[in-house]
Parts: sequence; structure tokens; C-alpha cells
Amino acid sequence: SRPGLFPPHRAPLSGRILELFESLKAEFESLSHENNVNKLQKEELDRKLQSQVNETVSIQNTLYELERTHLKIKQQYEEDTIRLKRQSDIQGHSPSPSSFHTTNSIENSRSVSNLTNDKGLYFGTGPLAPIENSRNLHSSLPAKRPRTDSESGLFSGQSLPSLMGIPDVTKQPKTDSTYSLNSSIFRDGPSKEGPPGRGIGGSSMSSFDDIKSLAYPPNANNNNNSSNNNSNNNSSNNKTVIDLKKKEEDKYYENPADWSVSNPHNSPSPLKVDLYHSFEHQSVVCSVKFSHDGQYLATGCNRSAQLFDVVSGEKIKTFHDENAKDGDLYIRSVCFSPDNKYLAAGAEDKTVKVWDIERQSIYQVLQGHDQELYSLDYSSTGNIIVSGSGDRKVKLWELESGKCLYTLGNEESGPHDGVTSVAISPDGRYIAAGSLDHIVRLWDANTGQMVERYEGHSDSVYSVAFAPDGKTLASGSLDKTIKLWDIQSAPRTRPRSNFSGHKDFVLSVAFSREGDWLVSGSKDRTVLFWDPRASVPQMGLQGHKNSVISVAMNPSSSIFATGSGDFRVRIWHYKYVNAY
Repeated sequence: SRPGLFPPHRAPLSGRILELFESLKAEFESLSHENNVNKLQKEELDRKLQSQVNETVSIQNTLYELERTHLKIKQQYEEDTIRLKRQSDIQGHSPSPSSFHTTNSIENSRSVSNLTNDKGLYFGTGPLAPIENSRNLHSSLPAKRPRTDSESGLFSGQSLPSLMGIPDVTKQPKTDSTYSLNSSIFRDGPSKEGPPGRGIGGSSMSSFDDIKSLAYPPNANNNNNSSNNNSNNNSSNNKTVIDLKKKEEDKYYENPADWSVSNPHNSPSPLKVDLYHSFEHQSVVCSVKFSHDGQYLATGCNRSAQLFDVVSGEKIKTFHDENAKDGDLYIRSVCFSPDNKYLAAGAEDKTVKVWDIERQSIYQVLQGHDQELYSLDYSSTGNIIVSGSGDRKVKLWELESGKCLYTLGNEESGPHDGVTSVAISPDGRYIAAGSLDHIVRLWDANTGQMVERYEGHSDSVYSVAFAPDGKTLASGSLDKTIKLWDIQSAPRTRPRSNFSGHKDFVLSVAFSREGDWLVSGSKDRTVLFWDPRASVPQMGLQGHKNSVISVAMNPSSSIFATGSGDFRVRIWHYKYVNAY
């Protein structure tokens, strides 16, 4: 062969390439093995993470159950305390119903954490009103006299003006068989209840005076009986208490006069409801609100705001502006100051009137809105009032000076239509407003700057309410739904929960004192109880013959109130079914 045909360096180069291939192969296998190990480790971490998530969910569910059990035990303790107190009163000496309006009773209540009435109503552990205020309020009770036709609600021809662009409410005749209103918001069809003058089951309404009189047998108030007579009567008195309890339950549950309770999902309801008071008004009732100590209820209707004692059901005061022009002038919203000394009322005359409750005189008039007032709320400090109006504005007022501190809303970011509902968070940080433009807005109460817009409703928002912890905001809308919005450290623009259950417009929403229940009133005449953690109604109450325009929860007890287009306000008591 010829020299140089196969260069001497060729063989060593081929061996070098093979070595490189072997090295790459070994490196690839090493990386593949490491990747497989990482994959196995990742799968193991995923399994541990999922296990921890499942354990967290289980713990959360257990905490929810423990919380529910705690509430049931607390309810049972409260009810047992009330029952024992009533039994003790009857065995010894039972105070007359009027004694609850004496100074001695108010003084004694400072050493007793639970305030009860003759029906066993519980008024929690909330602070009692100042002694001097309570004395003045109760001392002003009018003497009993025969009720006139107007006081009994026997009239017709009342009207409710238009709600900011929504078709107007025209004259409404009130008959025995129907309470229908000619409004697209509040109108109902002919009553489907029983014959004229009857309730759902055709039975007439029983008198609350009859029930109240049963609580005090004739011999129970006799303090002149000797100790022997008291001893001899102990067994009969005990029997009276038991019989009374059974009579009340029979009256309320076996044959309710004109109201009924149902479960929308045909499963046992966790709640039981009693009707304790029913107040006739001379017009549609636009607003109901409890005082901060839970002892009084204010109502807003045509040309007047009224104040009732929650325990006795007595009307304590009526607030009426004698200088107001003739004609309809509906009080759309009422609210108490935190110290319960003042009552603010927003009306169709574009003003907010702040009444001194004790003197029954106007303390301050707040003027500045261009259209009717539709909603009010007091700050927790008591020196700030927030108002919402048909003029698309939300205003913050300083009570002492009567000056407007902020006007929330402008052409760019403010409501594009009337403001129907306003609320201040419990800690005073935020102000929420619902509007006819379908949007809920949140402002910083200190700076007046908008914090968030909550968009999700497909129709006008008619009611907003903060949960007691201030972390959740509820909104009720004419789209027949309720939405919950999370406003914790980072506000969210999408609803946390959507509640569907009403068959018509949702007009009012409110949280219970501990936030465990959300209550809603609707044009479908019902009140629904919701568990905020679930999205289905837990109980339905039909206790009115027309739209439930306003609902309010008592801040110190398991009591709520409803105001309706049927000219009635009603106070209800609820409790867990297995509280005993």
C-alpha cells in the first residue's frame, strides 16, 4: 500500500470519540436517575400536601360543628335560665307586667345579665340603656285607652312614592282579603290566604293580650298570702308554668294565625320561630331598626317614626314633624345613635332629621341632598351619620355641627344611579353603598377614597349589610339573589358566595348578632334564613300579606323584626330546634 493512505492519528481519534459518547451516556443516565428521584420526591410531597389539606378541611369542619354545638348549648343555657326564673317568680311572687317599666326593675337589671319578659324573651348580655334615659322613656308611656280605627290600621287610600326611576306606587286600597300594592317593586297579586279576615289556615289572629294574661295567674301576684299558702300552691304553680308553655307552643305552632314556617328543601329545619308582637301602622312600613341595647324598635312609615318597647310591645313615642308639608312624606330609613339618645330619620323631603328621643324634639337637621333620602347609618362613635339618596350621592355628616364632611361619588367612579342602601362597617373603616346601577361600592371612611367596586348583580342592589366581624359584606338585589363579598385585607371583586332561593326581588338583608345567620326579606312575602357558610336557605317564614320591605336583627338577643307593605311590623324570636 501507498504510504500516507491511513494517517497514523486516525485510530486514536476514534477512540476519543467513543470515550466522549460513553461519558455523555453516563451523564444522561445520572441525570435521568436524578430526575426520577426528584419525581418520586415530588409525588411524595404532593401526597403529604393533599393529606394536610384534607386534614385541614376536616379540622375546619370540626370547628364549624363545635361552633354550632356551642351556640346550641348557649341557647339551651339561656332558655333554661329564663324558664327557672319564671318558675321561681310564680312560686314566690310574680311581678306584674307593668313592673318592667319601673325604676326598680331597671336598677335591678344591672345585676342580672338576662332580661326576660312574661313570654320568656331573652335579651342577651348587651349593655342596658342609661338608667336616666330608660326612666324617661318609660315614664312617657301614654295611658291605655280604646284604640281608634286609624290606630288599628282601618283605613285605605295610602300611597308610596316612586323609588328613584322605578315605576311609581299608586293609591292602594287596603281590604280584608288583599294588601296588594300597585308598584312594580312591592305589588303582589290577590291574597291567596283564606277567606277575608282570616289567616293562612282560615283562623283568626289570637290576641297577644290573652297570651300575656296567661303568664300571670290571678293568685301569682298576691303578695299577702302566707308562707303556708305559698307552699301549698307550689305544685299548682309549677303546673301552671308547664301548661302555659304548652299553650303557647300549641297556639304558635299547631295553629298559627296568619303565618307559617317552612323548609325550602324539605329537610328538618335547625330553627324554630315564635311571633311575639304585631304592630299595625297607618301606611306601608319602609324601615325597622333596633336600638343598640336591643330594648327598643324604631319604625319608619308615612309622616312619622315610631318607637316601641320590645319587651312589652307598648308604643313609647311617635316622632312627627309638625312643620312638614301636607301629603305623603315617607320615612325611608331610621337608625339609633350608639348611646340610644338620638334617632335619625331620612325622608322624602331630602333631609335627615335627628330626634332627641327623651325630649321628643328635633336635635339636628342635615340638609344637602338634592333628592329623597333612602338609607341611613350611624358610625360606632356616634358623631358621624352616613346617608344615601336618589341624587346618586353618599354623604358623611358630622352630627354636632351638621356639616357634610365628604360627598362620596363623582361622575367617573361614583354611582351612576340612585343610592338605595348604605352601611358602615362595625370598626368604622369602610362605608358600603348599593345602587340602582347594579354595583356595590366600598369607600375608606377616613379618606373618602373608593376602595373597591363589587360587580356581579344583574339588577339594582337594594340592600347592603356588614357581618359583625366586618370581614364580609352582603348585598341583596332585584335579581332575586344575595351575594357575599370578602373584604378582608385584600378586597375581592368576585363574590365569595351566591344565594338563590327567593322567587322575587330581595329588598332587605341583615346579619344576626354573632354572624351565624343571614336573614333576607323579599317581595315574595317571605323571610329566608341562610347559613353564611352554605348557599341554600335553612328556613322560610311567611308572616306578611305583602312585600317584606325591611328586616332587622336584635343586637343583643335572638330576636328579629320585619316591616311590610301590609302596614304591619312584627317582632319574632328564633332558636335552635334542639336547644332543650
